[in-house]
Amino acid sequence: MRILERRVYVGPNQYAPFPVIRLHVDLGELEKWPTGRIRGFADRLLGELPTRETHRCSYDEPGGFVRRLREDEGTWLGHVLEHVALEMQVLTGAKVAFGKTRSTGDHGQY
Repeated sequence: MRILERRVYVGPNQYAPFPVIRLHVDLGELEKWPTGRIRGFADRLLGELPTRETHRCSYDEPGGFVRRLREDEGTWLGHVLEHVALEMQVLTGAKVAFGKTRSTGDHGQY
């Protein structure tokens, strides 16, 4: 995985009316590996960041992110990076609870 670009917007911006950190990443070969294909990934990730277990994610209920990690083939690592970035900010005291992961249209880039 490579971070191709990072930007910090300190005030209202084109993405949101609040400060935003934007990463442009290239997953490379990791694009082929949703979390359900990586044995033990969800358990190891949650062992390191147990507070993610209560994150609501797209199901709008506590545990939604864990559900995304485990259901079907799991979720994509770009989405996992979003949640790790959110959690790192929360652990430093930032009041952040929202993120989005979007494809750029180029294979493996978000």
